[in-house]
Amino acid sequence: MTPVFPTFARSPLFFSAILAAFCLFYACSGDSKKMSEAAQAVQQDPEMVQLNQLLESNPNNDTLLYRRALLYYRLDGYDEALLDVGKAIQIDSSKAPYYHLMADVLLDYGRPNDSKRAIEVLKTATRKFPNRLSTLLKLSEFQLIVRKHGDALETLNQVLLRDPQNAEAYFMSGRVALDKADTLNAIASMKKSVQLNADNVDAWIFLGRIYSTKNNPQAIQYFDNALRVDSTSLEAREFKAAFYKRQGQFDQAFNIYRDIITRNPDYANAYFDMGVIYLELDSLDKAYAHFDLATKTDVLFVDAFYYRGLSSELKGNTVAALADYKQAYKMNPTYEEAKTAKERLEKAGVKSTPN
Repeated sequence: MTPVFPTFARSPLFFSAILAAFCLFYACSGDSKKMSEAAQAVQQDPEMVQLNQLLESNPNNDTLLYRRALLYYRLDGYDEALLDVGKAIQIDSSKAPYYHLMADVLLDYGRPNDSKRAIEVLKTATRKFPNRLSTLLKLSEFQLIVRKHGDALETLNQVLLRDPQNAEAYFMSGRVALDKADTLNAIASMKKSVQLNADNVDAWIFLGRIYSTKNNPQAIQYFDNALRVDSTSLEAREFKAAFYKRQGQFDQAFNIYRDIITRNPDYANAYFDMGVIYLELDSLDKAYAHFDLATKTDVLFVDAFYYRGLSSELKGNTVAALADYKQAYKMNPTYEEAKTAKERLEKAGVKSTPN
């Protein structure tokens, strides 16, 4: 039976006892089941081999258990990660990063009620480490993820009461406002954040995105500010190019996409976005070529297959188009455009070439 945390207020000792029971549950259940496929696949990882060897001779070393839990988590071995971090907390419950990791694993694992459990783990940590603002900020982020906007703002108010100049709290407040479609408060909070910390790349990017939706050229300045802080940011470049594309300033957009590809030749989105522009310009051969590059760079890029099919159909090659529509629909059976296009060509008597 999976334990459920209560949501009403309790003493810190109560929460410590509950968390210990939670960790024990994972320790017991983890020992009794087979190792997950993801975990089995990483046992030959050099770092994993080293950690396993170290833990064989020192099985109660909480630092090593935490390190191995972190590695399991990065490699999608969620059960094993929970088992190790649970043991680490049992051995030494005084280290906040252990609770953070447990919450991260639960949230990404995504089983029923895991997000609720992740938030309760962080609530436990905020009671155990009441002066640790980074834990409160992490709790607010998780509350935002599950769209508990009121709870997130209440948590952020706790941060700002203790540190009225906390740039990250204003940034998170902006994200909450944006999630509520309150762009005025989102802008005000983000601007306050960058006033307090001009190196907040994410805040600059969010401001750029907000102004992009308003078709306001000031968006470019915000993306440039992000790039001033982090010249390697592909995200800032991509949003900047997308703004130029929406404005019909295709040459500027192409220059940025080419720069992205130079920096990262495997960035499939750049090929795809260039293909969309070429499609708008009726340059079908170039559109097809770029969608083709996107499919080769990312073999799971469903939209790229659909748009490559669309380019083929516009070029008059309905056989190739049908093959791509079928591929896109096979990869995503809820893709209505691919389904409609596939059925339309099939009804017209087009037959795809046999594999």
